[in-house]
Amino acid sequence: MQLLSGLLGLAAVASTTLAAVSKSSPPAANVSVLTTFSFPSWAENLAVRASGEILVSRLEAPAVYQIDPATGAATLVYAWDASAYKGCLGIAEMTTDVFYVITSAFIDDDFVKQSGINSIFEVDMRAFVIGSDGVVTTNATVRKLVDVPEADFLNGMAVLDDSYILVSDVYAGEIYKIDTATANYSVVISDPLMKFDYASHPPTNLGSNGIKIHDGCLYWTNTAAGFLARIAIDAGANPIGSSAIAVTGVPKADDFFIRSDGVAFICQNQMDTLSVAYLDNSASTPAYAIAGSNTSTILAGVTAAKFGRRSVDESTLYLSTSGALALAINGSVVVAGTISSIDTTLY
Repeated sequence: MQLLSGLLGLAAVASTTLAAVSKSSPPAANVSVLTTFSFPSWAENLAVRASGEILVSRLEAPAVYQIDPATGAATLVYAWDASAYKGCLGIAEMTTDVFYVITSAFIDDDFVKQSGINSIFEVDMRAFVIGSDGVVTTNATVRKLVDVPEADFLNGMAVLDDSYILVSDVYAGEIYKIDTATANYSVVISDPLMKFDYASHPPTNLGSNGIKIHDGCLYWTNTAAGFLARIAIDAGANPIGSSAIAVTGVPKADDFFIRSDGVAFICQNQMDTLSVAYLDNSASTPAYAIAGSNTSTILAGVTAAKFGRRSVDESTLYLSTSGALALAINGSVVVAGTISSIDTTLY
């Protein structure tokens, strides 16, 4: 019995040590490519349906596609008028199979609005059906929710509750709160840590980019400043107290995902890298690169991350990529956008 207790004690110590080591030096992730779009293509954001299919917004053209997680087959859900919108960005599910997606005004190479308008559309997938031959037999129902003419460049989206969504203006560094029942909206948060010029010499004019709500806080990436920040919010998304930097060392951070246990997976678009960080509610934490690099095309321009929702892929993190269209690898290499994945069991 004494020997057994000793062995169990050693096992517990080993397990604890392994956990500590993995957090300070997490292993590299193997990337599997599920879908490769035609070239050129920019898969900007993604959402996962309750049934498991992946919805992907495209930025180089205003469209949303559905990806079969088993086969990788891509099916067009809806395409907007390319003379009215540059592309699609943040997408999020409010109630089962009812999604909202951002359509973008026209921007220049520095992501500054040149013409047009940013809008939010509702995409109702409840009636959407694909036949056995891969052809859509019943379309999604798509309607415009609202135009936001004063916005510069709407980008990230998060669902607040069954009535409201939050949307980030990545250029202005502001968060809009939008009522999906009335289409009324207003700026609810404008914080110094959201501004691209928070960085002393900003490498880009993109500030608050991806946004997520986790554990009573709104989190956002600041692309120019290279961090993940947070601020406590009330039920109406009004800020409580001061903002703080939650994760450091993520240059060119784009969208991200925070797992329920506080593990954050951060997409660094123009670094072609996926990083992981272990959140601490009372302090900043570092990030660790686990996949891709700025000399590799495996995650070229990685933009966003979402977990699968089926029992077979609940630990699978799906990743969208832009093919490095925003910043070519080694100055010249661009590839087609993809949907890829990693297994997150070790993180």
